[in-house]
Amino acid sequence: MAESVSGRIFMQAASTEPDARIIEAILGEVLKIVHVQESDFHLGSAEYTFGWNFYLLSINESVVMRLAQLPESDVLKVKGDSLEQKFVNWLNGQTKKKNVDDKIHFSLLSDLKSSRYGLF
Repeated sequence: MAESVSGRIFMQAASTEPDARIIEAILGEVLKIVHVQESDFHLGSAEYTFGWNFYLLSINESVVMRLAQLPESDVLKVKGDSLEQKFVNWLNGQTKKKNVDDKIHFSLLSDLKSSRYGLF
């Protein structure tokens, strides 16, 4: 089951970069596509571990639903058992398109809690 509380999807972004500019840029594009406000997205401060910066972030579920409903959106075509997993996998696909997939990785918090290792 995906981690969604009061209409928000909770994720973790792991980044090798010392700041959150790449994360903000990728999610900023999503917000622009569906014409929503920055308050629909929250990025926490980084926790540095093992050479990575881990950020907790959340986004309104309605933003993801609106993105998935757009005719040009590929969110629903991406592999995943739920809309939340499809969205996170789609975000990781966006990092590949921008050639920053070696610097950033998105994960659902609920997947991390059930993960064998808990890192990715």
